[in-house]
Amino acid sequence: MTTKTYAAPWGRRIWLITGAVTLFGLVFALVLPWSLPVRNPDERWGLWIAAPVTLLIVGGTSFWMIRGFELTSDTLIVRRSFWSNRIPLAAIQSAELDARACEGAMKTLGNDGLFAMHGRFRSKRLGKFQAYVTDPRNSVVLRLPSDIVVVSPENPRQFLSELNRRLAHFKEPR
Repeated sequence: MTTKTYAAPWGRRIWLITGAVTLFGLVFALVLPWSLPVRNPDERWGLWIAAPVTLLIVGGTSFWMIRGFELTSDTLIVRRSFWSNRIPLAAIQSAELDARACEGAMKTLGNDGLFAMHGRFRSKRLGKFQAYVTDPRNSVVLRLPSDIVVVSPENPRQFLSELNRRLAHFKEPR
């Protein structure tokens, strides 16, 4: 089977949060050290240290950005900036579209909007789950024996169709 690649387009929420935090970080880093009154000029060093730290937080978070999804013959690959997360297709018990999968989700460990929604979450709808989401409206819920994973590829219907076609190979009697 050939590898199928799906982009990870950003939804409105990711654009708004990433834009606002980046803008705030730039303003904080570039404007604040010059504009805040300081009684003693020697005290300005604290602002100059805070500025690059703010930029490092925004820049560092971008490393966890979700860049896309790939379906191989036996693996779903979540592409990141410098590494990938892999989910064996044989472990996926079921998959379904659910544009409301992330509604009301509370972050337990991860990032909820800066460049992506990724990490561990909990919701009344799904319970505990792992998210690799850039646009919640494109959510596809994957059920594994010990976990639930939510991904958000472009063309989620096409992705689900291709995924189910590949999953059928693992369910056929051998």
